[in-house]
Amino acid sequence: MKVVDLFCGCGGLSLGFQKAGFKILAAFDNWDDAIAVYHTNFKHPVIKQDLSNVDETVEKVSKYKPDMIIGGPPCQDFSSAGKRDEDNGRGDLTVNYAQVIAKVKPEWFVMENVDRIIKTEKLVQAKAIFKACGYGLTYTILNASKCGAPQRRKRFIMIGHLGEEDGFMSKILEERQAEKEMTVADYFGSQLDIKYYYRHPRSYARRGIFSVDEPSPTIRGVNRPMPAGYQLHSTDPVKSLEGIRPLTTLERSMIQTFPKDFKFLGNKTDMEQMIGNAVPVNLAKYVGDCIMAFLGIDNPVDYEELQKEFPEKIVSNPNITRSPDLKLKEDKNVLVSLVKNDNVDLFLDGSARIYYTGKKFPSTVALNKLYYFMPYVKQKGIRDIYLITIARVGSKHEVHPDADENDLRLVFEIEKVGQLFDDYKPIELKIWHTFTDTNMKALMAM
Repeated sequence: MKVVDLFCGCGGLSLGFQKAGFKILAAFDNWDDAIAVYHTNFKHPVIKQDLSNVDETVEKVSKYKPDMIIGGPPCQDFSSAGKRDEDNGRGDLTVNYAQVIAKVKPEWFVMENVDRIIKTEKLVQAKAIFKACGYGLTYTILNASKCGAPQRRKRFIMIGHLGEEDGFMSKILEERQAEKEMTVADYFGSQLDIKYYYRHPRSYARRGIFSVDEPSPTIRGVNRPMPAGYQLHSTDPVKSLEGIRPLTTLERSMIQTFPKDFKFLGNKTDMEQMIGNAVPVNLAKYVGDCIMAFLGIDNPVDYEELQKEFPEKIVSNPNITRSPDLKLKEDKNVLVSLVKNDNVDLFLDGSARIYYTGKKFPSTVALNKLYYFMPYVKQKGIRDIYLITIARVGSKHEVHPDADENDLRLVFEIEKVGQLFDDYKPIELKIWHTFTDTNMKALMAM
């Protein structure tokens, strides 16, 4: 599914949806420092744009023809850390976001914000815009610590899908949450060298010391040092401040579930602000995974587990059918799969002997029934049919020495059977816009 991210910041929402299997086409924001960080970490374009200018934004976003728009309009005017004045200016961006959705009208949208937005008039206005366009709405408050992040961070999530009934995803969003909150220690394992750490309280009526055996409090946009005069609070879980320190910028980014190698740029103040503003990557992935589950695209195959189960071959079809009239077995499964641009030539001339899947492979495909393979060539469709002689777990390192040998993929060893259609035939790729799993009889009827 093709996605555009508005108010992208440094990329927490984008990265989470990317990890869930969505294709991010472009991102938009108006903060130069965050744009620089986003550009450093993603291959697709990030565009500077005043997102309060609805018409200009619609013109630029529409060029990408997205299936989904995601975004987290700035939430300071709704936040408990701010003045909570929804008419202070930034609250209008929530309505602007809804106006962009209404004009571009993607099939899906996702909006993220602080939990307090649920009590605001701006949300009422945004919902009215969405409903007038025919979107069914599901919205809820998610606690990040039950959605894969070691942080007790509550966020409002609204998902819209054209033509659905309201509440269409409520059950999935609820049922997939973890039973217990994830702690800092659960997430970091042995990476942290501390048992307790300091997090500056909003007032000294609150504690400032936290244990790694509980979820982190919400990561905010500031990271202040522990003041020399800090007095232990009655609820602090320690009796001495010896060895207590704040979390580092890197540690805070990892509590937001950014990977350790995610590159942040700029001065410390800017980096801390970006990290605090970001959507936790794993919370975004949780929402993306739930949408995939709603679409029936759930739990992509784990190659490492698959390799343990099938150490040599998953499938072996040694008998190649090459009859003059191309008599194919109607009951056999056919996997149609998009081929990347750098492999197209091999499939155009029929010389391909091997095909590597992407980093994710849908669990909805019956691996033990793989038989025929049809490459889908962009802007063309399908034409030629191959037999999968062997399906196994491998890596591109086998033929590309520079590739990571531990970057596992599903490998098809293939032999061309013949040409199924006189010319290329476009069909709908139903799984992630990348695969279609069907059988020969159904394929011929398409």
